[in-house]
Amino acid sequence: MPPDKTLFETGSDYLKKSQFLKSRLSFQTLLNTYPDSDLAPDATLAVGDSYYDEGGIENLLLAEDQYKNFIIFFPTNPKAVDAKLKIISLLYRMVHAPDRDQKNGHKAEAEEKSFLAQYPDSDYVPIVKQYLWDTQEILAQHEYGIGKYYYDKGNYAGARGRLQEIINNYPSYSGMDDALFLLASGQEKSNNPEESAIYYGKVLSEFPFSKHVEEAKAKLNSLGKPIPSVDTTLAAANQSRLKPSEGFSLLKPFIDVGKTLGFVAAPDLYKVAKKSVEEEKIKTAEAAARTPEGGPSGSDIQIQSTIRKSASGETTDTTVVGTSADPPQPSDQDKNKPANKLRKKKVKKPS
Repeated sequence: MPPDKTLFETGSDYLKKSQFLKSRLSFQTLLNTYPDSDLAPDATLAVGDSYYDEGGIENLLLAEDQYKNFIIFFPTNPKAVDAKLKIISLLYRMVHAPDRDQKNGHKAEAEEKSFLAQYPDSDYVPIVKQYLWDTQEILAQHEYGIGKYYYDKGNYAGARGRLQEIINNYPSYSGMDDALFLLASGQEKSNNPEESAIYYGKVLSEFPFSKHVEEAKAKLNSLGKPIPSVDTTLAAANQSRLKPSEGFSLLKPFIDVGKTLGFVAAPDLYKVAKKSVEEEKIKTAEAAARTPEGGPSGSDIQIQSTIRKSASGETTDTTVVGTSADPPQPSDQDKNKPANKLRKKKVKKPS
């Protein structure tokens, strides 16, 4: 066996046994000794995997660097998509709960947007879009918490800045009606009735299901402003955001538990995404293999050729295609011409 392959298999065996230091030593020896080996890309990725699987903040940061190097040096490698998805996943492991610092939350958001831009045709796109929703939900909750703190302290200008951040950057935030109502109230207390009325109006027109509806109506009445009609299209879209799309709400259920630990307790999102895509492919294959009830699948295709001879001796050949379930039939004109010869061929339908 070639020495580079021996080193790679040795490192892979150590990695499976969670002997991370030994596995890295084998992979690094391969990369240093045989930099032009065909196994160099896989060894580079495997070094990152050894840090990723070992876990811990320091190792996750080292894994992030290794995966980024892999993408830089091997951008066309099919596994670059996996490396990018693992960067997103490891950042999730380091995301704090909404009431804590969100440096890693912002990094995760940037990587998710980058993934969608770099790999728009990837099977992982729908999943990464949901990951982005989850990340932005946490970031918006973080901004809302600070805005509410400023509001309670009477710092309405500070509150306005944080709440406006939500409106501008996180339009899909499930608590947008809370942010709008708090912003409206803050502007009212700041003697800015015109702007206050705008936000009270948005609560009523875009969030008719909100718990703030009655109070917003009363506020507009007290300000002498008309009650706006409901925008049914926006209201339906906003109501659908009260909970994430089915299938991939991966961070939201863990937020409350994570608060007690200081982190959002998230699963390995790379493994979750990979399993989800594999299951979807199996379902698609099974659906394609299933014969639709009453359909022509599995029937032989029949080709009917009608050879017609004219009085001058010229012949014409008319072909009709059908299936054995509904074979082509000669026309009435053909039926009445016994001199015509009908020949049928059976051709197996391609699988």
